[in-house]
Amino acid sequence: MLRALVFLAALAGLATTLPGDVPCCELSYVVRPDPTSGAVDVMLDVRGFRGDSLTVMRASSRPLPGLLGEDPVVDGERPASWGLVDGQPRWTYLPPADGWPDVLRVRYRLAITAQRPLNAWAVGLDRDLLYAPAEALFLLPGMPELAAQHAPVRVGWDLPEGWQPFTGWSGGSFRGTRTLLKTNVLAGEIERHRVAACGVDVELGVHGDWSFDQQVLVGDLGRIVCAARARLGDPGVDRYAVMLVQARFPMTSGNRNGPHTIAFVHSVPGGEPPSTRLLAHELVHLWQRFDAPPWFQEGVNDYMALRLAREADLLDDAAYAKQFAAIDSIYRRHPHRRDWSFAQETAEAQPYGPSDEYLAYRKGALVGLALDRELLLRTGGHADLAALWRDMNARARFGHVLWTDGDIAVRAAALAEGSVTHYFAHWVGGTSDLPGPGDLLANLPDPPAPRGDRPGFSTLAAFVQTSFGRLKR
Repeated sequence: MLRALVFLAALAGLATTLPGDVPCCELSYVVRPDPTSGAVDVMLDVRGFRGDSLTVMRASSRPLPGLLGEDPVVDGERPASWGLVDGQPRWTYLPPADGWPDVLRVRYRLAITAQRPLNAWAVGLDRDLLYAPAEALFLLPGMPELAAQHAPVRVGWDLPEGWQPFTGWSGGSFRGTRTLLKTNVLAGEIERHRVAACGVDVELGVHGDWSFDQQVLVGDLGRIVCAARARLGDPGVDRYAVMLVQARFPMTSGNRNGPHTIAFVHSVPGGEPPSTRLLAHELVHLWQRFDAPPWFQEGVNDYMALRLAREADLLDDAAYAKQFAAIDSIYRRHPHRRDWSFAQETAEAQPYGPSDEYLAYRKGALVGLALDRELLLRTGGHADLAALWRDMNARARFGHVLWTDGDIAVRAAALAEGSVTHYFAHWVGGTSDLPGPGDLLANLPDPPAPRGDRPGFSTLAAFVQTSFGRLKR
């Protein structure tokens, strides 16, 4: 009883810091792209700011090629002092003598160059397209972490005639600047495709001319959504937005843009669509309500994506094995395969390279397959990697969103009902060679049947059987 009273008292103390009691601020943006000048003008109104000084920042240290920005100007205030903090540009304004007004208006201009390769890390403004990471467009006032996650945000679009916005949020208003930062923006002459998939609306926004049927592509996305929901649980949203934009040179890339959106920047000879593996990889990211080391966040994700694509009937057994053979081949050729653990690679590898260059991606996918095998064999098929994933997601509800290698090992050991120290020491913390995918896939027990009590599971089989025709893989 005493413990319960202490716990309730602690909850009462936390109540003043939960969403709804954040003292600052309401943010309202108006975005006006001008393709003729190559510039985007943004006006930000900050309501209710009461800090000692106002700091406006681009909350990212990522390189954003093609982006040139002018210093933001606050109406009626002195010019800001400028600096970098951990690679993030920041402008700081001192308070006026009579205090901050109720509404602070911040104006700034971004010049976006279009004559260069466009990829998932870049921004572009063309005659009929604006494509950019939101962090390139939206400066944020520096606020306490909780306020930054839960402040009301409104975005208005002043677009050229015939243009429409396509983002990860519905309408122009939402709560949470983290979502704002993580969501790419696609605006322009956009074609839309939609499918309802096991309780989730999947909407595809497409720019450019393509040689394949985009409705078939959105159908494949819906299949993966159904498989992921059956295995990994309720996604917690009722809509996913997917962007497809043409690159200016042969490439394929995808990136997650927050809890509601993914984007593909794609162009290969022949106009083929993004691969099933890439589609599944980015969709599975949307079922990660946690942050983890890159070997899990990206590599294990890649394995889970392939497994779900197979369960969604988008890969047959031969194609499934071929995917792992390709991953294994890249892993075996890596120059640091016997030198770098995952932690060493994080410390020493160059950032922002192609995924094939990183053990975290390719070795990590094989580690995911091996971990799934370990759990299935040790529990007689009762627990698997999907159970670990659901466990990690469930703990995010209690604030556990940043996982270490040790944290993951503890939860894996709980599922396996025994130590996994040897496994993690060799394959995660060490540099031992993994078995080949043929050995890892051989005699692999079937995973537990998806739980039928999950919303939408009963529609999975029907969706897979009666859905759209599929693109050739």
